[in-house]
Amino acid sequence: MSTLALLVAQGQAGIAAAQAEERAVTAVDREAATRAFEEGERAYRAGDFSRAAERFEEAYRNAPHPAPLWNAARSWDKAGEIARAANGYARYLREAPRGAADRDAAGKALAELATKLGRIEVFAPEAEDVRVDDLPLEGTSVYVHPGTHVIKGRVRGVSVQRTEELGAGSVRSVALVAENVVSTPKESPKEPARPIVKAPRPTPTSTTAPREGKPWLVPALVASGAATLVGAGLMMWSGVDTLSARSDFDAAPSWDKLYEGRDKQFRTNVLIGVSLGLGAITGVLGSIWLVGDRGKDVKVGFGAKGAVRRSEAPSVELKITPPVLGGPAFVAAAGSF
Repeated sequence: MSTLALLVAQGQAGIAAAQAEERAVTAVDREAATRAFEEGERAYRAGDFSRAAERFEEAYRNAPHPAPLWNAARSWDKAGEIARAANGYARYLREAPRGAADRDAAGKALAELATKLGRIEVFAPEAEDVRVDDLPLEGTSVYVHPGTHVIKGRVRGVSVQRTEELGAGSVRSVALVAENVVSTPKESPKEPARPIVKAPRPTPTSTTAPREGKPWLVPALVASGAATLVGAGLMMWSGVDTLSARSDFDAAPSWDKLYEGRDKQFRTNVLIGVSLGLGAITGVLGSIWLVGDRGKDVKVGFGAKGAVRRSEAPSVELKITPPVLGGPAFVAAAGSF
């Protein structure tokens, strides 16, 4: 049990130095707190734990200090009033300094009791006289026995009530607000009506929507086209070189010229395959670029702008069917003069 020494001595630390309440503690309060505290100690030693808890709480009310809170919580725990004990431990932990010797013990005792109780957390920023089961709420949460509990208060003059069902170890958050109470906003001075001025309608302009979803397509198409041109150039050079080697062999056959000619022929065949592959890739990429997301043939028309009849100006229509649409690639041109 915690004890308070030298409570009646002037200038000594004790209940009079507590800061749990803002009111000043007088000498009369200190004397009353001392008497209640001593009665609580005697009742505790006699085994009357409920009376001891009440006397310790009375000592705290007269001169707030964490020590009576700890003694009251321990007394309620001994008396089997576990909900009161849990709330006492919680309040002690809120008000006791960090270096208090009993903080660890209070925390362990509260953790053990919390598994047997429920906890109600009340959010009531505007409520007055908040009560849980007709008992005033101290702080913002309270431990209760499992079962049904009523939380009520007054918000801007309106009575508000909530009912919660809790089990052992459960936690409920309750918002105590008046749902039908609406604050009346202050009226602001009315401004004179202003004439409505219609903004000129912007002239519609035709814009082409940018291609979306394939930012890689154009760079890939350019790279593939360049690689196709390089491959085709190397293929043509290798073909000419192979034909030259064939002419040299025909003019003066030898084993060295035969092997050299076969190597050049193999190189040319490889370059032909590479060029065809790059060309196919370039064709597919170009088809995707032309088709986009439309999945239709691409038609490009050429003609004189403003022509009324075909006989007035030449026109040519180019129709491209990319291979990605299925079937072979198809290019058709039609026109008239």
